[in-house]
Amino acid sequence: MFFLGVNIPDNKIVSIALTSIYGVGPKTGARICNQLLIHPQCRLRDLPEDKVTQLSSLLNGMTIETELRKQVADNISKMVHVGSYRGLRHKAGLPVHGQRTSTNAQTAKKLNRSRMSFDS
Repeated sequence: MFFLGVNIPDNKIVSIALTSIYGVGPKTGARICNQLLIHPQCRLRDLPEDKVTQLSSLLNGMTIETELRKQVADNISKMVHVGSYRGLRHKAGLPVHGQRTSTNAQTAKKLNRSRMSFDS
């Protein structure tokens, strides 16, 4: 099934299948299912057409996918521009949330370096 430019697997449970959308986690997926009165074990392929349209209209009202990615990138670039501590850590390619840097900082260095190339 195809929602908002994302291919969602049909054979998965609805709340789990929704987590393939950027910005929808397990809690949000479960909350959406409760809001639309979808059974917790219902598969996406078994949904009736009216529930699918309700689901798509509900997802259209949320900030997800490219809008959310752009919003996060704008927030990071704003922190870098202002010169806050977190912005400087992003700019230097170091861990942002106070982790140690003498060891175990390789993942953060890789992630923040890739962000630096997009921000420039």
